[in-house]
Amino acid sequence: DVVVILPSIKRQVVSLRLIRSHLYVSSILLHTSNMSLPKLYYTSTSCGAASYIVAHLAGNPFDSEQVLFPTHTTATTGEDFYAINSKGNVPTLVLPSGETLNEGPSVTQFLADLAPASGLLAPVGSPERYLTIGDFNWVGTELHQSIMPLFLKPEGAVLEYFEKRVHNKMQFLNDDILKAGGKYIRGDKLTIADVYLYIALSWFPLIGRSIERYPAAVKYFEGIKVIPGIQEA
Repeated sequence: DVVVILPSIKRQVVSLRLIRSHLYVSSILLHTSNMSLPKLYYTSTSCGAASYIVAHLAGNPFDSEQVLFPTHTTATTGEDFYAINSKGNVPTLVLPSGETLNEGPSVTQFLADLAPASGLLAPVGSPERYLTIGDFNWVGTELHQSIMPLFLKPEGAVLEYFEKRVHNKMQFLNDDILKAGGKYIRGDKLTIADVYLYIALSWFPLIGRSIERYPAAVKYFEGIKVIPGIQEA
């Protein structure tokens, strides 16, 4: 792991970076307004659901389509999803230009950057942005990847290994990341990291397990679940 201690950044430099970031986002929105909408492919129970929620919270218009993983086809049109994204995974965002964005960190950050006023992701150049990205990536590389093998119903020593791994990650989440007891992972705003963590925690009933032994995680999950925008999505 690499830990970077950020020095103080001159206000003028940050201001220039924020202006540049907002100008880029504005150009994307202008481009989108003159063409078809971005289209997000996702599933309601995968990490792609986090991107869908972020797109909804961001408030910019977008099209969406669920993917049926057993057949790898789109839910409404029956298209071969591999023809849209050769990797066959979600989230996948097809831009009005025809370019395709794929993988959760890329798609989710892009969607959040289209709505800087939403506060889902702090502006480029601010330490808060990279703290949030760090939180987001912890969910993806540590918690998500620990939970997923349990969907495959392993047995014996393999099951024991992943049960212990999930417990260790959840204990760290409970005792370290959520130790402040706040409504969000950090600060007083919902971010893309909160949305992703909410989705990851929602998987526990799907693998026949509970988060009840982690009280801080339970409190956090219940608090995120009742946010109106989350419920709407």
